[in-house]
Amino acid sequence: MDFSIFFIAAGALAFGVYLGRQSQRPALSTLASTAARKASTANDANDRYLEILQRELANVIARDNPDKMIALYRKARAQEREMLKADKARVQAELTALTHKYPVYEDFDKIGTKHYVPYSAEPLWGSEDELSDAYLDIAKFLIVTRIQDGQSYRAIFPDDDDKNFQRCMQELKDGTFKVALEAAVDSYYLACRVAEQSGSQIHDYEDRKIGVFRLPSYADVRYGIHLKQADEYGVYSFFVHDDGKISSRYARSDATFENETGLYG
Repeated sequence: MDFSIFFIAAGALAFGVYLGRQSQRPALSTLASTAARKASTANDANDRYLEILQRELANVIARDNPDKMIALYRKARAQEREMLKADKARVQAELTALTHKYPVYEDFDKIGTKHYVPYSAEPLWGSEDELSDAYLDIAKFLIVTRIQDGQSYRAIFPDDDDKNFQRCMQELKDGTFKVALEAAVDSYYLACRVAEQSGSQIHDYEDRKIGVFRLPSYADVRYGIHLKQADEYGVYSFFVHDDGKISSRYARSDATFENETGLYG
């Protein structure tokens, strides 16, 4: 029996299998890369979800208490520096604790309100401490997962952001402060009108919450204001131009009303 044909056929089959496997390698490699990209995309999407949720939490906290937001931000920054110095076991332990506390990503959402509910509306979410804990936990989760990725670390709280953060918080504080000063001035003018109706005049006004005092000035009209509950001081001044236009200004001050710091906005 002539086995030459058999050997030729077997050789051709083996060579064909080899070529087939070689041709599959790029396809398998592409599939693996695609799967890796999908996993990376999913992780990026989850990170983005948490970053947006963290921003929502920060907006709610800062709106109600800018000083608390400042304290949380500083604590989160310190947390990031601490974790970057930690060993792998510590990082894994922190991640494990967070995944037990928040089994799914949606568990981080302590607001749980509809997109059309404005921040100024009555809150529908949990306590202030609950929101604060969620903010810090989201920060820590983003930190430890990025550390575990083993790629070049992208800071959650970069140093470049600190100046902008401080400015934003000061704007919020100044906005609230200005509203309180305006309310105090309105109360003063109301008291003046009541006094005039009774045939008298007042230069200063005080009640349990505020004190408004006429300050000496050559060109403009100036009032010193004491917000008693917050124990804060401010100055309200205005100047009437020749054409009747009025320029007004609110500023922070101290108990002497001699030093002024302009407000943002």
